[in-house]
Amino acid sequence: MSIRTRMGLHLATMLTLVVAIGITGFSQQRRLANASLNEQAIRAHIKFLSSDLLEGRGTGARGGEIAANYIAAQMEGLGLKGAGANGSFFQPVSLVGVKADPNTKLIISGRNGKESFKFADDYVAFTGAQIDDVEVDADLVFVGYGINAPEQRWNDYKGEPADYRDKILVMFVNDPPATTDEPSLFGGKALTYYGRWTYKYEEAARRGAAGVILLHTDQSAGYPWSVVRTSNGAWRFDIARNAGDNTPFLKVRSWITDEAARKMMKLAGQDLDDLRTKAASRNFQPVPFPECCGYTARPRSEIAR
Repeated sequence: MSIRTRMGLHLATMLTLVVAIGITGFSQQRRLANASLNEQAIRAHIKFLSSDLLEGRGTGARGGEIAANYIAAQMEGLGLKGAGANGSFFQPVSLVGVKADPNTKLIISGRNGKESFKFADDYVAFTGAQIDDVEVDADLVFVGYGINAPEQRWNDYKGEPADYRDKILVMFVNDPPATTDEPSLFGGKALTYYGRWTYKYEEAARRGAAGVILLHTDQSAGYPWSVVRTSNGAWRFDIARNAGDNTPFLKVRSWITDEAARKMMKLAGQDLDDLRTKAASRNFQPVPFPECCGYTARPRSEIAR
C-alpha cells in the first residue's frame, strides 16, 4: 500500500450549499424560489461537471478543484453567501489518502496448510493507520455479521473484550437475513447502517481489533466483486488524525472473495456455509480460529503535505 497526505484540502459540498441558503435571508429566499428553472442551464451545468475534462472530479485532484470552484462561482452568481470564513464557500479539511500497493500479499496459515492470496483477484486491503509502514500478524476470530444492535437484541460480540483486541475479525457483509417470524428484522430487505462496511469497520475499531476481513458475495453486497476491486484499488481518503486524536482505527481493512473465503475457512478447519447458518441467529457465538492466521502487509508510502 502507499499513503499520500493532502493537508488543508478545500472541498465544496452539498452541505455548504444548504448552509448558504439558510443564511441568505427571507426576501432573498423568496426571490430564488420564484425564479423559473431553466432546463437548458441545468443541462449545461451537468454537461460541464460530468465532462472528461474534470477527470472524474477525484478528491484532491485537479478536476475536483475545478468542479469545486465552478460550483462556488455559480452560488455566488445566485447571490448566495458562503458560510465559511469571510463568506467563503469552502471549508478547509485535512485528509489522508491511501492507495493499496498491488504487490501487497495476504498469507493465511492454518492447521490444514498455507495459502497466499492475490491482491485484486482474491482480496483487497488498505490501512487506516495513516503511517507509511504496517505489518499485521494476528489470529482470526469469526464474528458473524459483526453487529452490536441492542434495539434488535443482537450482539455478535459476545464474550470478553480481550477476545477481539489485536485480532483480525472475519465477518459477513450486509445485515442478518430477515425471517418468517421476523420479516422486519434489520429493516427486512432494506439495508441498515449495521449492514454497511463502514459500520463494520468502525465497530471493530472500537473493539480494538487489528483488522477486518469482510466476506463478499455478489448477492449479499448487492454488487459484483469488480466494484470492490475497482473502488479499493484507487485512492481512498480519511480525515487526518493529529497527535492528540484518539479515534480508533484498523491497521488493515479488507475484503475477500467467496472463493478465497472458502479456502480460508478450509485452512481453519471450518465450513463457510455452516458458519453462515449459525451467524443468522441471535444465539450465534463468535468462533476463534486457533493456529490461524498470518496476515502481513507492508505498505509503501508517498506523502505530500
